[in-house]
Amino acid sequence: MKNIILFLGILALASCHKDPQLGLAPSFEDAQFSYAETDTNENVIALTSNNPNILCQWDLGNGIKKEGNNVSASYPYAGTYTVKLTVFNSGGSKSSTQQIVIAQDDLSLLNNPIYSKLTGGAAGPGFKVWHIDSISAGHMGVGPDPESALGPIPEWWAAGANEKPGCGLYDDRYVFYLNGFKFDMVNNGDVYIHNSLAAQFPGSFQNLGDFTAPYTDQLQGSWLLTDGEQPMISLSVNSFIGFYSGVNDYRILELTDSTMQLQYKHHAGGLQWYLKLSTE
Repeated sequence: MKNIILFLGILALASCHKDPQLGLAPSFEDAQFSYAETDTNENVIALTSNNPNILCQWDLGNGIKKEGNNVSASYPYAGTYTVKLTVFNSGGSKSSTQQIVIAQDDLSLLNNPIYSKLTGGAAGPGFKVWHIDSISAGHMGVGPDPESALGPIPEWWAAGANEKPGCGLYDDRYVFYLNGFKFDMVNNGDVYIHNSLAAQFPGSFQNLGDFTAPYTDQLQGSWLLTDGEQPMISLSVNSFIGFYSGVNDYRILELTDSTMQLQYKHHAGGLQWYLKLSTE
């Protein structure tokens, strides 16, 4: 009798336990979006998702991806660009695409001092090669996110001159082209990555606190400038600059014809990384 009671008790407990259920996948309507020319320039397009309460990832058709419910894209050159929106929730994802036709070139979008400093400009060679300024103190560093009262500086740690030799960092080259906003990442076979990302890079090995990983050159990618009070450089998927923290968006802290200082986030939050670069 006791065994029967025990069995019934276990059965009752089991019946009370329900398998976790995923939510409903996004609907077709959730994945739709609208777009319009901005008031300032018909080659700068504002894109808005239908559902403001869902995670959105955009492929802007120019090699650049962005996240957010409202994003903008700049197209200096005429052409047809296929924009893809993918939305996500706990139940899955859904995508939709639309084509945006840019009727004519607007090369005024290239008349930007940041473009000229990054690439040499239309009056120059049209491309520029950058590398980590390994001989400068603070060429790599880290600080808090959000920033403290000290501002955007690597207050927690800053590398000394040539402190990270042989990690796959100092021989990498980053080429910004003005024509078509193309970007080449020439890494000579390996890159330097944060230790938490080692599993994503087969063959990676520990090296001076983090990991060096095999990686092929990323050629014919693209870059996009988001101008404003805090200008940002965004790179196409699989491309990045310097020490890899899992992101490819970089805030420009300072830019001259031959030097550049960048700040960028950590994939898991809580950290801001810093780089100093110089030209060849």
